[in-house]
Amino acid sequence: MMMKPTVFILEGNFLGLEMARELRDAGYPVVVIGYSKNDIAIRAKGVTGRILPLPQQDSQSLLAGLVGLAGDIPGDRVLIGASDGYRRWVSHNREELSRQFKMLACPLEVMDALLDKWNQLQMAVSAGIAIPQSSILDENNAPANNVRFPAVVKARFSPKSMPFRDALGEKVIVVNTDQELRKACNRIIGLGFKPMIQKVIPGVDYNQFLFGASVKDGMPFAVCMAQKLKADPQPYGSGVMIRTIYHQELYDAGMRFLRQINYSGICDIEFMRNWDTGEFQFIEFNPRYGLGQRVSQMAGVSLAETAVQLAMGAHLGEPRIARSGFYWVYFDEWAKERFMPWRNPFLRQLRNSNNTARIFDIGDCRPEIRHMKNIADLKLKRIIRN
Repeated sequence: MMMKPTVFILEGNFLGLEMARELRDAGYPVVVIGYSKNDIAIRAKGVTGRILPLPQQDSQSLLAGLVGLAGDIPGDRVLIGASDGYRRWVSHNREELSRQFKMLACPLEVMDALLDKWNQLQMAVSAGIAIPQSSILDENNAPANNVRFPAVVKARFSPKSMPFRDALGEKVIVVNTDQELRKACNRIIGLGFKPMIQKVIPGVDYNQFLFGASVKDGMPFAVCMAQKLKADPQPYGSGVMIRTIYHQELYDAGMRFLRQINYSGICDIEFMRNWDTGEFQFIEFNPRYGLGQRVSQMAGVSLAETAVQLAMGAHLGEPRIARSGFYWVYFDEWAKERFMPWRNPFLRQLRNSNNTARIFDIGDCRPEIRHMKNIADLKLKRIIRN
C-alpha cells in the first residue's frame, strides 16, 4: 500500500481547521501552518501545528521555515494554501516551493486577476453569466457607474475581505441613498480598503448558491454544489448552514466560468437567484477552499482530497459530483442552537448524524475553545475602539 503524502496547509483559521480535519479523517498526515498562538487550526487533534510568519510580514522567513520543515518529513509532500493571501504567495513562489512540495498552483497573473472582484465580474460577463449592477470608484472617488438602490458596499480585493469584516463587524454595508453611499465609501477608504458597489439582488439568504470544485488547468474533477440555508449576520452574511444540492443551471454556470480561465486549485463560486428575473447572478469567485466545503466528504466527493490527488499528478476521469441532501453547520450557529432550543426548529428536524458533517467532537475541542476566546477578545476590541 502506497504511503499517503503529508499535506501542509497554510492557514490557521477556520478554513485551515476544516481542511485539516477533512484530510486527517481521510488518512493523510497533516501539518498546519499558522502565524499566531491564537490560531485555532494548529490545535486540532491528530495534526501537527507550526507557527511561521505571514507572507506579508516576512515572505523569506516563511519560505525558509517551510523548506526546513519539509526536510524533516520523508516521502511526498503537498502544499495547499487555504486562504486568498496564502494562495497568492504560493503562486508567487511556486518555483522555489516546487523543489520540496507538490502543488496545485495557479499562474500568478490568473490569481491576481481573480483576487480583484471587479475583474471577476468582467470574467462572468465574458462567460455569459448575469451579474448585478456594479461599480468601483473613479479617480475622484465617485462611482464610475450608476447603481440603483438599495445597494451594498464591500471590499473590492478578496484578501481584504476578512480584515474588512473584522474592522466593521459585517461583510458589506447596505446603503439606500447617495448620502449613505458616500458615507460608506469614505468610511471604507478611511480604514484602508478599496470599495466596490453592487445593487442588491432581489431575494433572501436561502436564494444564495455555491459551486465548489477542485480544478486543474480549468477542468473541474470534483464538484460540490450547495445552497445557503442561513447566513449570519442577516442578510448578506457568511453561510452558517448549508445543504448540498444538484441544480443543472448552477452546474452549467460554474462550468462556463471555469472553462475560460486557466485556474488550478479549490474554488468556491457564489451565485444568487434573482427573484424578479429567476436567473442565477454571479456574486464572486473565491480562489480557495470555501467555508462549509468539508460537507463534500460526507456527500461522497472530498474536494480537499481531490486537490491533493491532482497535485500528486493523478489522472482522474469525468467530474465527480457530490450527492444532494447533506448538511454543514458552522460551530457558532450550532452552539447558539444548544443555548436556544427554539432556534432553527424546522432545519434541526432535517439534520441527523447520517446526513450532517460532524460539528463538534469533545475529543477534539481545543480549536473551538480557542475560537470562543478569540471571538470574545475581538468583540472587546470593537467595543473599546468604538
